[in-house]
Amino acid sequence: MGGGPYGTVRAMTDTRTSHHQLDDLRREWRALGASSDAAAAVALLSEREPTLARHCLRDLAHLVDLLEPRGGLSQLERAEIVAMLLEHSVEHPLLRRALLQTMLPGIVAVARRLDWGRGRSEGPTIFLADLITATYELIVEWGGQRRAFAAPDLLNAVRCRMRRRLEAERAPVLAPLDELVAADALPGVFDQDPTETLASLLRDHRAELDPIGAAALYGREVLGLSYRELSSMTGVSARRLAESGRAVARHIFS
Repeated sequence: MGGGPYGTVRAMTDTRTSHHQLDDLRREWRALGASSDAAAAVALLSEREPTLARHCLRDLAHLVDLLEPRGGLSQLERAEIVAMLLEHSVEHPLLRRALLQTMLPGIVAVARRLDWGRGRSEGPTIFLADLITATYELIVEWGGQRRAFAAPDLLNAVRCRMRRRLEAERAPVLAPLDELVAADALPGVFDQDPTETLASLLRDHRAELDPIGAAALYGREVLGLSYRELSSMTGVSARRLAESGRAVARHIFS
């Protein structure tokens, strides 16, 4: 796609986006992730985060592969690396692109929860393109922040943002432009949602929670993913996710 070496996301706003946009992103990533720029970016990240040295990372493609459920890392280790990517994404554009790449399965799950933007005239293909673009924009906006639950936080924020946009499109008379801008800048204005309370509780108690259970509860109740989907994304069995999630719920609500 056009827009320069890091321009795929910008190009995806075009209404001619291919139905194979995820394949397009993966193909592009195979080239970008193994490039000399990607090697320089992962060297920069490893310099900022010495704990990465033990992985002997060659480039960002190697890093993204490591973040796959079968990459050999624990869920907590993957979460820590994603937090690093977000924090240091302001230092190299390919760090943002790597973070987007590793979040694609979660973005598809958010699209599913939002029913692929049903009711929009453009259809699900453009909705997914808009969702990917919105996620990238949020990565840029949040760059420099250190968040323990970076990926779930990003997915939840983009879900709320896209939901508000869908509501505005379906009822434009009730959503003046100035209100939409204000709501987009202040997450939660239009989201009187119990899942936001749950997300806050998980953040408040994260130091004392089992990270697998916390992620399972967050993914299930906030992001609306099934245990099977979470298992595919994390490499942890659906049964363990369910049991750990219930244990965390009992702890924070007791």
